[in-house]
Amino acid sequence: MSQSRADSAAETGLMRVPSERISRLMDLVAELSLSVAETVRSPDLEGLELSHFETAVHRLMMIVHEVQDAATDMRLVAIDDVFKRLRRMGRELERQTGKKIEILTIGAETQIDKLVADRLYDPLLHVLRNAADHGLEPPADRAAAGKPETGCITLTAAQVGSEVRITVVDDGRGLNRARILAKARERGFFGPDEEPEPAVLWKVIFKEGFSTADTVSNLSGRGVGMDVLNTTMTQLRGRIMVDSTEGKGTRVALHIPVSLAFLDCIILRLGRQLFAVPIDVVSEILRPEISAVASIAAQNGAEVYLWRGGSIPVCRLPEFFEGMPASAGGNVRACDQIMVVFQTAAGPLAVPVDEILDRQQVVMKPLDGRLSHVRASYGCALLGNGDVALVLDCERLMQGESAR
Repeated sequence: MSQSRADSAAETGLMRVPSERISRLMDLVAELSLSVAETVRSPDLEGLELSHFETAVHRLMMIVHEVQDAATDMRLVAIDDVFKRLRRMGRELERQTGKKIEILTIGAETQIDKLVADRLYDPLLHVLRNAADHGLEPPADRAAAGKPETGCITLTAAQVGSEVRITVVDDGRGLNRARILAKARERGFFGPDEEPEPAVLWKVIFKEGFSTADTVSNLSGRGVGMDVLNTTMTQLRGRIMVDSTEGKGTRVALHIPVSLAFLDCIILRLGRQLFAVPIDVVSEILRPEISAVASIAAQNGAEVYLWRGGSIPVCRLPEFFEGMPASAGGNVRACDQIMVVFQTAAGPLAVPVDEILDRQQVVMKPLDGRLSHVRASYGCALLGNGDVALVLDCERLMQGESAR
């Protein structure tokens, strides 16, 4: 490093720290959080008269949370680096497609976890390629449709609550409903006379091997690009939303947590099994009145709950997770349980549980090996008392209920 560059770094107070060190720090902070929680909840403290203990514990937990937030902030980076790499693909896409393409970026200063940023480029590149190849029309077709000859793809990033929302919007021809539906029926996703809603139909483009292209090119046609995006988003605890208008373009929105290290959750108990649910997906918690038990009824073979003037599906976790005893809430009356209503992209979902235990900022750990196939779970949460809870993915819970 030259003397001038060193002086500049000293003036701005910047330091280069390897990401491995920051990850190690976050692991240690997570262990510190668990150790503190385990200590203050120790059974050895029961019966002891400790003056000002509660005040000291509250202050200690506040400091631990501040350290967690500070460690999380250290791993946040601007998404601009990802956007810059994607913008550089503009000329290559023009060369490969023979189309005029402009790539715009908005919100490049938005902060996101570096572990997320490192994994976003390839999935976003697949979306960009699909937009250029399938979405944008050739210059002559655009002129005939009264559009500018240069097609526009806009990349936008913004923080919304505890999530970062990344959107890829093109002003092309939009998704071909008839062609996608025909291919989906051919693959057996829908019946010959079934007419799914757009939001349901667009989800099939993320199925493994799904493609409407007649030929394979360097850009698309293999049926693997959007599947890669779907897999990556699942691993990042994110979700995808697609909206398209014929003749006007397509919008793909990715919703991803700002940080993957810690998760603010509500802890639920059903039988002897503990579950953790991200607090931002909980819409309402209520105990049905005895007179409301009749509001749970069979409708087309599925259990529903009458809620706020409408009916929403009920997911009984013992029926969803194989190996979980059916006695764990399976035959319990609704009035004897607590109903938790989750808000998902496909609408609200009701899940009966036995008890709401706590609200905690938990340490997330992935499910590896054989446990990686556990349905509808982001991973496991390590609780302060040493217990382990399964973190529910409410989007996949809803998908499982819809498929029944």
